Amino acid sequence: MFRAIRRAFTEGVSGMAKNGLMTVTSLLVVTACIFVFGVFLMCIFNINHMTSKMANDYQVDVYVSRDITVDDDSISVFVPRDFSLDDAAYQEKLNSVETLIMGVPNVDVSSIAFVSAKTKLESFLATLSDEEKNDYQVPSDGVIADSFSLKLEDYDAKIETLRHLGEINGVQEVLDGKETYAYFASLGSLPTTVSTARYDEIKESIRAEIAKLDNVDTEDIGFIDGKEKFASFKEGLSEEELKDFEGLPEDLVPDAYTVKLKDLSLADDTIAKLEALPHVESVENSRDLIAVIDNLKDIVQKISIWIIVAFALVSLFIISNTIKLTVHNRRKEINIMKYVGATDSYIRGPFITEGIMIGLLSAVLAFFVSQWTYEGLMSAISSSASAISANIGLMKFSDIWARLLGSYLVLGGVIGAFGSSISVRRYLHV
Repeated sequence: MFRAIRRAFTEGVSGMAKNGLMTVTSLLVVTACIFVFGVFLMCIFNINHMTSKMANDYQVDVYVSRDITVDDDSISVFVPRDFSLDDAAYQEKLNSVETLIMGVPNVDVSSIAFVSAKTKLESFLATLSDEEKNDYQVPSDGVIADSFSLKLEDYDAKIETLRHLGEINGVQEVLDGKETYAYFASLGSLPTTVSTARYDEIKESIRAEIAKLDNVDTEDIGFIDGKEKFASFKEGLSEEELKDFEGLPEDLVPDAYTVKLKDLSLADDTIAKLEALPHVESVENSRDLIAVIDNLKDIVQKISIWIIVAFALVSLFIISNTIKLTVHNRRKEINIMKYVGATDSYIRGPFITEGIMIGLLSAVLAFFVSQWTYEGLMSAISSSASAISANIGLMKFSDIWARLLGSYLVLGGVIGAFGSSISVRRYLHV
């Protein structure tokens, strides 16, 4: 067995030397093919690395609302009273506005109801505690406009619907239930935010509800103080830029909980559950960025497959022609060996060995070219602007060389063996 292996190796090297120029051509072409394959392979390595890094760093910010909760999904369309109009003319104006409201898409026409300013105020006062009623400074009827109360058919399209309602001629403003409460509270000098003690209770309740979700890493729930975050943001601004923020309250940015997810594939469902929690103002996440990287990874992988197939076929063609020269030159010797009883594997061995050696040598050459190119790119990035180099975050070549070399050797060996097998097959049939 060892004699056969030594013979195959010796004659394989001899065949490579005899074919000279064709062997060099094969080496260069296969090296180029494997290198191009390696470029895409290194792209996949780095995209997977960035995706994994982003997945580990991925967090969802759950902002806590200080506003008083209002369980009212109705929309109020306010119509200002024009005292220059008599009752008949004002009623005609109201009828005109109501007709236009009925024509707005997504409005539940059956829910439209006229509410006088006085009735609206009384309804608001009914929601207050006795202490709040005592503190409330009741405005005159002239300050508060009459309104139409209505509901929507689809609250997912709420913003667009409110915009259409606000564009109706004769409408003063359009407010949802929460905004309506704030509007009436501000008119009577009543705060629209919860007390500090109640707010602390709300924050604790939100944290407890977040921890109950299955896809949340309960060991990594952080808290961001909105005031500190806003102050930190302003520290990085110039004096000229700070002028734009003069007069703004210190608690402009709401407090938030930072949440890490266990499974990013369930991110959309988890975020929807977070948004549905009571007293949650909004939820921010970078899920769209991760989706873009995932799509890019799929595209690169698909392109790589076609690149591998195309260049593998070219390599097979070149190697098979190289081996074909050797086989053709030794065709008489092969015939004699067949007649004296030599097996196909004995005859095929040197040629397949030659093809494998060409493939493996090409793989090694391609590896060193890849290393030189990759490290040159890394050096160029590190010497460029710091912001660019910090954001790209490519893997070190020392982290990928083993997988890269292994892939090259396998691809080169398979292409070489298969290409030589194709060439020698026809000469084995005597």
